[in-house]
Amino acid sequence: MVESTNSYELFKDLKTSDIYRSLSRPIIIADDIRTPENLGSIIRLGANIGALKVIFISERGKDFKTFKIAKTASGADKKIPWLFVDDFISARKIIPPDYQLVSIETSSKSKNIFGTKMPEKVCFVIGNEVKGIRTEIINHSYEVLHIPIPGIISSLNVTHALSIALFEWFRQMK
Repeated sequence: MVESTNSYELFKDLKTSDIYRSLSRPIIIADDIRTPENLGSIIRLGANIGALKVIFISERGKDFKTFKIAKTASGADKKIPWLFVDDFISARKIIPPDYQLVSIETSSKSKNIFGTKMPEKVCFVIGNEVKGIRTEIINHSYEVLHIPIPGIISSLNVTHALSIALFEWFRQMK
């Protein structure tokens, strides 16, 4: 029989938070996300990984119901900074100049995420659930990475793709 322990105690014993003493924190940019539930999940993922901040590029950010974002974020919306900006230029001004944009997008020029060394000072970009990341942002990316999908459905929910990217980065850094 496996002994049960709560996750707080387990992660405290594993000292996963200690890794951040020597690492930079990632930044997340989400381009034109359509649903408040995905916004909340992205904020929660940011808090899971210890992100420096989450930036949402959205002209309709003020139209989202914050209680729906907060419900999915499960308290993370009060733990890390997150904000809406209207465009990529505004988002880029917030990112420190030594951070490199890594877009998570499948394209003819993208590289396999599992075969690519990621920069420590990284700003992950994810895109709209239907349209993906705007070309303007892709063109400013240091890397464009895809997640190889072996099944008959060749795409992931944007939050699932982000979690794979964040934790692959984390795995590479430790």
